[in-house]
Formats: sequence, structure tokens, C-alpha cells
Amino acid sequence: MKKNYLKKVLLIAMSIAIVGSVITGCGSSTSDNKSSQTSFTQKDAKDYKGTINLWSFTDELKSSHFIDQFNKEYPNIKVNLTVIPMDNNAYTTKLSSVLASGSGAPDVFTSEVAMVNKYVNTPYYDNLSKAPYNAEDIAKNEAKYTVDVGRNADDKGIRALSWQATPGGLFYKRSLAKQYLGTDDPDEISKKFSSWDSLIATGKELNDKSGGKVKLLPNYSEMFVVALGSRTKGWVVNNKLVIDDKMMQYIDIAKQIRSDNEDAKFNSWSAPWSASMAGAVNGTNVLCYALPTWGLPFVIATNAKNTSGDWGLAKAPAAYYNGGTWLGIYSKSQNKELAWQFIKFMNSKKFQTWDSKTNGDFSSLTEVSQEFSNSDAGKNAFCNGQNISKTYNEIVPSITGKLITKYDETINDKFQNDLDSYITGQKSKDAFLKQFKQDVKTAFPDIDVN
Repeated sequence: MKKNYLKKVLLIAMSIAIVGSVITGCGSSTSDNKSSQTSFTQKDAKDYKGTINLWSFTDELKSSHFIDQFNKEYPNIKVNLTVIPMDNNAYTTKLSSVLASGSGAPDVFTSEVAMVNKYVNTPYYDNLSKAPYNAEDIAKNEAKYTVDVGRNADDKGIRALSWQATPGGLFYKRSLAKQYLGTDDPDEISKKFSSWDSLIATGKELNDKSGGKVKLLPNYSEMFVVALGSRTKGWVVNNKLVIDDKMMQYIDIAKQIRSDNEDAKFNSWSAPWSASMAGAVNGTNVLCYALPTWGLPFVIATNAKNTSGDWGLAKAPAAYYNGGTWLGIYSKSQNKELAWQFIKFMNSKKFQTWDSKTNGDFSSLTEVSQEFSNSDAGKNAFCNGQNISKTYNEIVPSITGKLITKYDETINDKFQNDLDSYITGQKSKDAFLKQFKQDVKTAFPDIDVN
């Protein structure tokens, strides 16, 4: 979904309503995560009958009418949706509890990017690569990184699939670009953002030409997601903390952005950060924001409703993605056949075409994303008619989904919090790195941080 960090999950710290119903327990199956069936009986959609219980951290499945669309095809499968918000880890706490006990667990449950690695590497998601699912037939037509994210690390079997891809770029204000950079053309602006050096040079140009009234970024930390996307190694490899060379480069880039006064010092997701999308805050304008697909409809368009047509999408110095939602089947569910119909439907061309047109999601199916990239369907009015699907489609092949670890959410937070002490001059670079390693060690004693 566009969500998570995801479109709705960060759902953007906007609130998520709790919808849905109570869940009944699932039954027995094999405990080694293999499906107890070798085949499903092929039927007409209307001939599948029963109920599946679905848990999620976002109400998008209901509010965006995904379940309604499913029921148009499968009128006799009732979907009981229970939404548990992410606040204070409520979703993962409750989900982990019922999965471990085997009592009250849902037939299908979602994972977002911060938790998906955890669940695909447990026995709780069924192996969708095996019969009767044979999900590899679907996966071969989907964005590779989205499939890789949902694979088990040991046997490489698919445990979860996503109906969306969430590549990111830099959304910029055309009027400011035209006035101070001489062009608002996405291709030309992308050239100005094509490397860290050219990005910083563009920030200096903005400062000089605007007299310091227009900043390149709302905050230096805006580029953290871009830096993560540029890595070749994840945070933890063979139980050892790895600070990729690209992250070491980012430390210096972040320091330079702040030292050169190229950011407005509006913390991400803060009130000034949101307000700056609509116009100047305390006399300071911001040129661009690092956001993925869901950032346009759920962040920019929400915070700056009257700026439609004044935005463009440029490529960042590195390809990245942010957010996403994956669906998998509980390995002990008694309703696997019905559950698979739901997941299969969510990964169908018919649904994803409808979703892309209706909700602005960027399809995980290559056939659908290319269709939008090569037609007027991909043009976006908020971005002045730019075919943003084409830009997304060009970014996706460079994204890797193999770097996620179960430690990421905590380590990302530690890194950003500790880095701020260096950027703001409270600690030296060496002291920051030492603190970061200590914090990781405290959180995960078994990880080698030396």
C-alpha cells in the first residue's frame, strides 16, 4: 500500500481509525510451515464460501475499498478485518502473542517494512512458493524488490506478497525551481540531484539566489532514506554490525548540508515540516522533500491542498523505497484456500489496475506499472501532468529488497538520534560512532559491534 511508512502506516502519523471485528481462532496444520494441502479445487469465484479473519495495522483495506472490490468478485467470502494501530507497538505485540499461543490468530495478517523481515523468517507465515499456492508464478511478474522483501532468508520461499511498490524520489516545488534554478523540468532537476555533490551544489545555488530564503531541504535527515537505498550491505551481516561505506558518506553529506545552511531545520513529520509544503514558514521556503509514492497523495496533497500543479518529481541521488505492506497466510490457518483467494486477488492485474487508477498506488505488477508509465493514465495533475509512473518505473529496477534485517527499525532510530548529536555539534564524529555502536550493543547484546 502506499503506506507504511507506508502510505498509511506512517500513515503518517495522521491517525488510523480502528475498524473491524473480532477474530476467531485458526485451526491446526503442520507445524513446520508447510501447507497441509497439495492442491486447491478450482472454482468460480462465487462458489468459494466461508469467512477469513484478517489483521492489519492500517484500515486501508477497508477505507480504500479493497475488501469491497474483493467481494465483488468473491461475494460469498466474508472478510473480518481487525485493525490494531502501530502506537506503542500494539500491533506487533498483540500479533506475536496470538501467533505464539496459536489461539485467536488470524488467517491472513499484514506486515509493513519495519516488521516484515521478522515474520517472513518465522514459522508463522505459510510458504507461498510451494503447492498449493505456487506464488512464484505471480512473483515472476512483480517488482523484484517487493518479492525479495517477502522471502524467507533460509529457504528463499515467498512468505508474503505486496500489491504495491513504493519507490521514492524528490518532490519539488516547480515555482521555486523555475525562479531560482531557471527550470522546473523534471529531467533537468533530476540532473541537479543526480549525485550528492550536485545536490549540495544546488543547495548553495538556492541560498545564493534567494538570499537564504529558500532552502534545499526541510532538514538534513530528509536524505536518510536515500542513503539507506544506496547501500550494498544491510545493518547486520553474520551477526555483526555493518556501517556501509555509503552510510559513512551520508554522515559527511549530512554534516555539510547543515554546515552550509542548506536545510530549514524543520524536523520530519513536525508541524513546520508539514506546513512548509504549503508555503513559507517564518519566512523560509523549502524546495524539495524525499518521499515515496504514497507521499504525494497522503502527505503533500493533504498538507498543501492548494498547491496542485506546482509540484514535480525528480530522481534522488540513489534509488530508494519507503514503506509498503505485505500479506501472508498464517501457517496453521484452517481457511488457507479462502485466504489464498484474497491474496491472489490483491496481486491480480484487475485489482491493481483499479487500485492504481482509484487510489494512486503504484502497482507491484510490472505489466500494470508499465501500462501506466506509457499512457496518460500515469500523468498526475498535482504534478502538473507529469507522468510520475514513468519516473517510478525507472527507479524500481535499481532498488534492492535484500538488505532488510529484523533489527532495522531500532538501528535506524539509534543511528538518526545519535547522528543528530554530531550534526548539531554536541559530539565529535568519533564520539557519535562510538555512541551508536554502544546503543546497538545495548539493544542487541548478541550483535558484534566492533
